[in-house]
Amino acid sequence: MKSNLDERQEQLLLRIESRAFWLAYALLLAAIIVQTVLTGFDFRMMAGEWIVFMVSCIYVAGACAKNGIWDRRIKPNWKSNLIVSLIVGAVNGGMMFAAVYRGHPEKPLGSIAAGVFSAGVCFLICFAALSAAARKVRKVQQTLEAEEPDEVEAQSPKK
Repeated sequence: MKSNLDERQEQLLLRIESRAFWLAYALLLAAIIVQTVLTGFDFRMMAGEWIVFMVSCIYVAGACAKNGIWDRRIKPNWKSNLIVSLIVGAVNGGMMFAAVYRGHPEKPLGSIAAGVFSAGVCFLICFAALSAAARKVRKVQQTLEAEEPDEVEAQSPKK
């Protein structure tokens, strides 16, 4: 179908759609966090949100890695992976602590242990996944950079 939008409107629509996606993404994450804390991680209560959230996570991560895109501001290196993994692990550990403590307030040490264990496992999985994805993105970026000069030469008119 032919678009009824000019280039400016097309760019504006892409920006609007992008913001809507990230708003929905953030709200799904917030809903999952709130439901985890309030229901003590009752998966039946949040299965729909979790599935939609994970499908969007996998799609965005896969599409970005395939195209050699990491982030506008963050570099794909071990330092940024470490920081992000620590944040994700801490949030996960806090959620798990709150969920377990809500169900068993008489066992605060068990709740802390569950939170620490969950944070550690989440940190390790996140760091490994980010490191693998960063390696893939750097490899794709190197391949794309190596191909660019050849494509420019092939497209330039011969003298």
